[in-house]
Amino acid sequence: MRRRIAWACGCICLNLMAADSHWVRIETPNFEMYTTAGARSARDTLHYFEQVRSFFEQVAQSSGKSDRVRIVAFNSAKEYEPYRPNEFAVAYYHPTGDHDYIVMSHTGEETFPTAIHEYVHLVVRHAGYKFPPWLNEGLAELYSTIKPRGNDILVGTLIAGRYQALLQDKWVPLAAILDAGPDSPYYNEKNKAGSLYNEGWALVHMLALSSEYRAKFPQVMTSISAGTRSDDAIAKAYGKPISAIEMELRAYLHGAKFQGVLIPAKLEKVGDELNAAPADEYQVKLLLAEVGDRPSQEEATRRTYEALIGLYPDRTEPYIDLAYLDWRQKRVDQARQHFAKAFELGDRGPRMLWDYGRMQESTDAAKATQVFRELLAQEPNRLEARMELASLQLRSHAAKDALETLAPVKTVTPQDAPRLLRLLAYANLDAGDRVKARASAEQWKKIASKPEEHDQADQILQFIERSRPGAAAAAPQLERSDGPPMLARRDAPPEAVRPVARRPSLTGKFVEFVCGDDLSVVMETAEGKKLFLIEDPSQLLVNGDSGATRDLACGPQKAVQIRIEYDPAGPNRPGIDGLLRVIHFGQ
Repeated sequence: MRRRIAWACGCICLNLMAADSHWVRIETPNFEMYTTAGARSARDTLHYFEQVRSFFEQVAQSSGKSDRVRIVAFNSAKEYEPYRPNEFAVAYYHPTGDHDYIVMSHTGEETFPTAIHEYVHLVVRHAGYKFPPWLNEGLAELYSTIKPRGNDILVGTLIAGRYQALLQDKWVPLAAILDAGPDSPYYNEKNKAGSLYNEGWALVHMLALSSEYRAKFPQVMTSISAGTRSDDAIAKAYGKPISAIEMELRAYLHGAKFQGVLIPAKLEKVGDELNAAPADEYQVKLLLAEVGDRPSQEEATRRTYEALIGLYPDRTEPYIDLAYLDWRQKRVDQARQHFAKAFELGDRGPRMLWDYGRMQESTDAAKATQVFRELLAQEPNRLEARMELASLQLRSHAAKDALETLAPVKTVTPQDAPRLLRLLAYANLDAGDRVKARASAEQWKKIASKPEEHDQADQILQFIERSRPGAAAAAPQLERSDGPPMLARRDAPPEAVRPVARRPSLTGKFVEFVCGDDLSVVMETAEGKKLFLIEDPSQLLVNGDSGATRDLACGPQKAVQIRIEYDPAGPNRPGIDGLLRVIHFGQ
């Protein structure tokens, strides 16, 4: 125990003591740099990053306005060592919820290729691509070589060390490189990773720059990012098997085409006057904690954040970072408490408000409503926030409020249109305006791409047709949230819009509420115990006896009589007796 405590203290002290070095901060329009290295080399590094960013804006059409990228540059291997993600990384890209970090072991012109390699990872992530290691690293290596040549940019000059290794080292079959995932030895072990980087770079060079392959390379990237296996995507695009591609790649290495190409572009420059100032002590400690926040270091990171809270109790960032750490570890209650503390201290960051609001929906509708209103005050055009607030208002039986929330929406993307029309249909139905409810439902049905959406819209239209003038409208169905699982509850049994065929039902004792990756209910019936999966918690109706509210806690339950309605689980869900849709207590 004593050794464990000493180790824990060492982890905390390590991060906080790192801030004792002399840190300076320099900023440009798109980057801010924290470094213990010399100011001159830091300025040179920032100038180059700004030039490279302008290149990607012109050529790769990367994102325009975004938050500043943070560069953390150490001055020695000893300083860098605690933050090194593996044994051979001299720099790396580290995204967090609020910042993009590029972490460098040192600065200087010799670090530019490595630094740009890491920046390419950032560009790929912001573009929304999801690539396997060979493609991710191959692209980063290809563009790490960019150099200005007048009004052109030279891309793809040979990387001498990699080129020599390709000619001299044992060739790893290309299929093995293409199959290597993030956990593969070819990506993580120093004596094997070279093959993935070398062959990945060479293959990307051929596919992206050679006249025979480059036209279809964007198609290959899109297909792989969408989930297609690399070998299948390449074979389909070029009409030849990977074995043929591999033969051509090995010939390409020895041919005259394996060289750089000129791309029309111009690297913009920033002003020469970049002032270095002493970095704020708190900011340095916080960013070092965030840079050190990795899956293998989560508990040490937690202790560091807690130490920061002890030193700076009025700062919100450690609470927010702890909340996200809790969320990753499925400590939902603790995450909620840390978000609440940050909100209480005045933090109004849009990301925090969005996630905190969704998290509060299942436990405190009033607080969630307040949080979403704060978010919309900052970002009134954020449609997902308007729809989430309107959904929450519908679940709170405030249809008119939901309609007011949605009223400013004038345009909508095809992706968002189904949910917006669904909300409008149910809100108007609950508010008693069946003409508008019908119009929204008809539009929803017309554009619905999923069978279940088409059926739900049709159910609303059927309900309107069947209803007598003056009859009570159907209670709106709850909207799904992307937040943590939550159990929707009703104050009274709703008059639901039902399909013609009634769902099967079952009566028994409610004995356990199972929480985990999936939520499920265990019932004791005349035929023994049965397990029913809650496929979508936000669509589950929970009706208390005599209209009372029911709060469900995880774990074994005091056996009470319930009646459930469910859908068949289907043959692909072994061990599941059904998909739970409605729970009636006291029946």
